[in-house]
Amino acid sequence: MGKLFLILVLGLGMALYFPRSRAVVLDVSRPVLNPVLVWQTKSELDKIVRELQALNREGRRLPEPGREFQAWMERSFQGGSLLDSWGSSYTLRIWMDSLAVVSPGPDLVVGTEDDIVRTVDIQRRRGR
Repeated sequence: MGKLFLILVLGLGMALYFPRSRAVVLDVSRPVLNPVLVWQTKSELDKIVRELQALNREGRRLPEPGREFQAWMERSFQGGSLLDSWGSSYTLRIWMDSLAVVSPGPDLVVGTEDDIVRTVDIQRRRGR
């Protein structure tokens, strides 16, 4: 029984690793996997936000939303955290006193109620 379970877990992991099979596996197993994927995405968002907060604390310029943020993500998170658990890119929003990193969530659409958002306060430096 234990060997069968291990084989199933390994097979599922391999299927999720490859983009072509990921969509099929996720669609079939969505009710079971969705809470795990939400947790994983929240964990990645926490890492991204911590890195952005460190930049801000050090007085370094935050990346601008859009292409500059995506380029920063590629430099800062090689091999992981570039995409959320559903394969969507994270987006950055910056206001005068805070920033947010957003995952579109399971429906892959930004601005809906299943978005996963991490918002933190920042201190903007004069002259930016």
